[in-house]
Amino acid sequence: MTTTRALFSLSLCLLLVGAGPLAWAKLDKKEFSKLKKQLKYAQAKGDGAMLVEAIEGLAKDDSERAVELILKVAAVTQADKAKVYAAAEGALGEMTSAEATEELIKFASKRGPTLINILAINAMAQREDGATAKALGEALGDKRPEVLRAALRAIRIRKAGECVPGMIDLLEKMQKRPDALILGDLRRALIETTGKWFDVIEDWRKYWKHEQHEGKRVMTGSAKELLKTAERGKKPPKFFGTEIRSERIVFVIDVSGSMEGERLKKSKDQLTKCINGLDPRSSFTVMCYSSQIRPWNGKLQPANPKNKAKAISFVETLQAKGNTRTRGALVKAFETLGADTIVLLSDGMPTGTKPNGQDTDAVQMANMYAKSMKHGSKNWNISMTNKMGARIFP
Repeated sequence: MTTTRALFSLSLCLLLVGAGPLAWAKLDKKEFSKLKKQLKYAQAKGDGAMLVEAIEGLAKDDSERAVELILKVAAVTQADKAKVYAAAEGALGEMTSAEATEELIKFASKRGPTLINILAINAMAQREDGATAKALGEALGDKRPEVLRAALRAIRIRKAGECVPGMIDLLEKMQKRPDALILGDLRRALIETTGKWFDVIEDWRKYWKHEQHEGKRVMTGSAKELLKTAERGKKPPKFFGTEIRSERIVFVIDVSGSMEGERLKKSKDQLTKCINGLDPRSSFTVMCYSSQIRPWNGKLQPANPKNKAKAISFVETLQAKGNTRTRGALVKAFETLGADTIVLLSDGMPTGTKPNGQDTDAVQMANMYAKSMKHGSKNWNISMTNKMGARIFP
């Protein structure tokens, strides 16, 4: 995605909109044009602060044209991605006019660039109206995992009862083709929205038909205990005690000099067992890093027996030497197309991770990249194993 992608042109709409007399006023032609120019200039200069300022100004227009402009600008920006994306979400969430809502729903529902779809869905998490709740339910019909997870997250935040029928339909589909991460998000969304859990789809349908829902549910059970009940069944593979639930995984393994000996041997054993335990329907890759970064494969590969054997052979060749270039390894991992989970193993402090040459703790770095590099396009899961102890970073 290039930083120089041209801004699209927009036709100007009527100055005043609303069923009643002067219900609300858009920005005038001069004000709107000024903000468009500011956006274009800020993109060319890579000025994230200026982009945020312009986006916040556009929110006051509360119109179809502003929704379209904010979405497309946020999708292509390369400057301060996380801040620009957060500003766009906030601005879109504040725009509640009928035409702005309709345009937001259009971008959430119509299949297009994944990032734009997700941004529109994330903005709906801040709303309470029935129209956007309905749109979230319809988004559950999307086949893209990252879009589904964004929709389920928004439904959980809103506890949108209107989406329960769509979640039940998705749960039925998951029984035929389960996806561990989506299924986990779906269970949580159903439990937090209804306060119930049923193992049988027909029981869900009977319950909801009887409930005659009005939107928000009252919790009638402990979410923690209900999740335990919902998650019974086959246990996922583990890496140093951390369950690997995703089906799209990048294993990032530290092979710097300090890993020499028992640490590296133990890491190889754990990784081999984990790879062997992956569901055949999942996909994965492995990369090792020290002073240099060496991937087994630059793309996710199906977890079939042949690829598992190849990856394990790669793991067996790993040797400990060099520095700890965690930053470069994370950059590569986040750029892996289709991945939504990174499993990072390191036994020490990353080297040379700040402009002044100072080191940054690996935990801080993992969180930093999860926030900045995804720029809202995915709900990343980072499992980090530091000094052979597991910690989870959602």
